[in-house]
Amino acid sequence: LAEGGDTTEQNDVQNQQEISYVQMMSKAYEKALTAKKSVVSVTKGAEQENWNAEATGIDESVSGVIVADNGPEILILSYASICEDAKEWCVTFSDKSEYKASLRKKDKNSGFAIFAVDKKSLSDATWSASSVASLGNSNLTEQGDVIFALGNIFGYAGGSGYGIVSSSNYKEIGRDGEYSVIATDMSSASEGTGILFNLDGEVIGMISSDIWKERGIRTANAYAISDLKLVIQLLANGASVPYIGVSGTAVTSGIQKEEGMPSGVYVIDVAADSPAMAAGIQSGDVICSVNGEKIVSMSAYRKLMLTWKVGDRKSTRLNSSHHDIS
Repeated sequence: LAEGGDTTEQNDVQNQQEISYVQMMSKAYEKALTAKKSVVSVTKGAEQENWNAEATGIDESVSGVIVADNGPEILILSYASICEDAKEWCVTFSDKSEYKASLRKKDKNSGFAIFAVDKKSLSDATWSASSVASLGNSNLTEQGDVIFALGNIFGYAGGSGYGIVSSSNYKEIGRDGEYSVIATDMSSASEGTGILFNLDGEVIGMISSDIWKERGIRTANAYAISDLKLVIQLLANGASVPYIGVSGTAVTSGIQKEEGMPSGVYVIDVAADSPAMAAGIQSGDVICSVNGEKIVSMSAYRKLMLTWKVGDRKSTRLNSSHHDIS
């Protein structure tokens, strides 16, 4: 009798788990229907007819998300890769209607760009079927969270996928900063792009096939949106993103004790022909402060740098010397 009772209890728990999972996926699907209104597809303006695209319905495109309505224009965050060898672009909205777009600004270091569509050109039907996305706080994302992705994740526009966050503990080192990576269990095409959402329907990441590409990983992984917000703000305002050209990492307290290094950012690499190289900054240097402000992490360095304007001149204190960069 006791064994039978245990079996019934186990079945009840299993049923509750299955119901909970179904409810979560149902909620994700409902949120995806709403979030879809903020997701677009960006293609290059073709000088001649693409018959293969006409036949298959699949064109060279990247995902985009509507991040602002400034009155005259609709601003779209997308991928700078679509800018290569192109002077004109076309945006396809959720109702499948297409409109010409202009490039507002791009940042080759982060790999993102802002495109603008003349709001007056949009039909009432298109605008009613569209919405500005809500950018969430990706710092709250945790392993096991249910998420969904929309866009060109699988190699074609308009795709959708559902899964969980497999990790939110890793970072990618880039020029002048580092980006938190939201890893998922969803598969992705080799050149897949897309927008990652949480169950509140908020954007929490921009999916990029470049993340861990050299390791042969083919899952949908995203740059955390909170690390991109300052860049988005600059690009949306038509401003250039400040660039120095340093790749680095924080000198931890353990390394400070073991290696006798000062607190700051250890320079891993310096980009060729960059302001950092021109100032004499080299691999192996430790950046201790910039304009008198102590630098203890790469994220702190990046946040400070993004408050500057292109052309500003700053003094950088290294572990053993002083340099001016502009």
